[in-house]
Amino acid sequence: MKFSSAITIFAAFVACKSVNAEKEGQGRRLALSEVESHECVRELYDLSVVVSGVHIMLSAEPKCEGSLRSNECKECPALLFHAIPSSVKGGEQRMEKVINKYDLDLDDERLVLGTFDLGNLVEAFNNAPVGASKQYNLFLNNCGGLPINMGLHLGIDPSDRKIIKFVSRNLSKKVPLAIMEELSNHEAGIAMIQTHGKEDATIEAFVSTYIHDRV
Repeated sequence: MKFSSAITIFAAFVACKSVNAEKEGQGRRLALSEVESHECVRELYDLSVVVSGVHIMLSAEPKCEGSLRSNECKECPALLFHAIPSSVKGGEQRMEKVINKYDLDLDDERLVLGTFDLGNLVEAFNNAPVGASKQYNLFLNNCGGLPINMGLHLGIDPSDRKIIKFVSRNLSKKVPLAIMEELSNHEAGIAMIQTHGKEDATIEAFVSTYIHDRV
């Protein structure tokens, strides 16, 4: 299994919202057992980070060039690994791990982080905790837990400055008001705003703190 630089698998650590996969251009939701037993499980996949509004996901696309099963490989599905808030009894929302098929023509920005055996990606997904026992909270418990912990299982350092810069830049560009509003609802977030002032600097501080608190 190959690794490129340790960048952006942890990009999903921030603001996520409940996403309707069919409406957001994602495909059918897959059961973990369906992916584990898929004929493509030993194929190599390019893993990337996808930034879609406030929701950050990991995409995996089959890398068919040079495959001994190149014809069959072309039939392998592209996949999204992500976590979404899901309603539970009592009205609370808890984080839930999800795998979806997706269309390779997604327009959202992606950054490739490396090439992995699909079976290893599925194992990392299966073993990564996602904070399901805690209520969803953008500031304290969001969709970032899954990619952070998947990355740790894959031997990637989430505190790499390139990770922080990439995620901060995309959030500052796409959803600065949503992030700043949520930060203003928390004492620690207010302190960040007062310390850093500008949106981009404050969001970068949030990104950095969120990652470092979880590694």
